[in-house]
Amino acid sequence: MKKITFEIKSILKLKLDMVEFPELNSKRKWVQKGIDVLKQHAPGILAYLSKESIMGRLKEYEIILKTERSTKEERLEFFFNIWLKKEKAKRLLFVFIEVLLIPFTGILALLPGPNFFFYVPALLLYYHFTTYRGLRHIDVDELNIEVIHY
Repeated sequence: MKKITFEIKSILKLKLDMVEFPELNSKRKWVQKGIDVLKQHAPGILAYLSKESIMGRLKEYEIILKTERSTKEERLEFFFNIWLKKEKAKRLLFVFIEVLLIPFTGILALLPGPNFFFYVPALLLYYHFTTYRGLRHIDVDELNIEVIHY
């Protein structure tokens, strides 16, 4: 089972950061084409999309939660559950915004060169939607979570 690592920045502010994760790839040809464009022109967006892809498939990974404080594991799992619900709501908002934005990118498709202005919003929509669908079905009790205090 592949491992991903979240670092807990703040429990009170619900801040987590995924610090270790595998790089994104896709079996769908049009998605992989967009990933290749991002790899060349915007590696930061590619890292973001890699995280999005993983968020939608958390059940497939062993999750490591790193924290500085010696907090009980049950409390951290509760915090992780609340954070996942917040992320699910955020993804739904992103999907609505991107659905409204994509029709306007058709005008920019007339520009020569790679259709960067269409691929980025389309990939964001695709991954935000798949992440939202994946987060809807996640139960924290079914996840393989390990807590590490450093």
